[in-house]
Amino acid sequence: MKKISVEFDGTLSRFFNGLSNPIEQDVQNMVKRLIDEGYDVHIITRRYENQMLSENRPVLLMAEHLGIDPENIHFTNRNWKWEIMNELNIDCHLDNDETDLYYIKNKLTKTIGVSLSKEGVHKFYEIVTKS
Repeated sequence: MKKISVEFDGTLSRFFNGLSNPIEQDVQNMVKRLIDEGYDVHIITRRYENQMLSENRPVLLMAEHLGIDPENIHFTNRNWKWEIMNELNIDCHLDNDETDLYYIKNKLTKTIGVSLSKEGVHKFYEIVTKS
């Protein structure tokens, strides 16, 4: 089974600064579909896990809404995402942050990073579901 991940801010939800993400619903629908199809879906975010900062609450609520196992939520506490992806052995990751995608491409040999766009969502789904 492929292990996949998505970024939270600006990919699975609104941007951290509150600006809207016009394709967040497309991403959420795709994630639900992949979960229904049996894929191991993770959320990897650079947000802080510390509950006192309350940055984690929206992530936890979204994961519950989508049916993502709480153990599959990973807060990097502002560290780069590629490090946790390496530990988790992630196959494919969807993100809107070009710096994170740069590090995925240049630091990891296994993980395929896909840039968020309407076309990127479809590309991500195709990569994940291809045997």
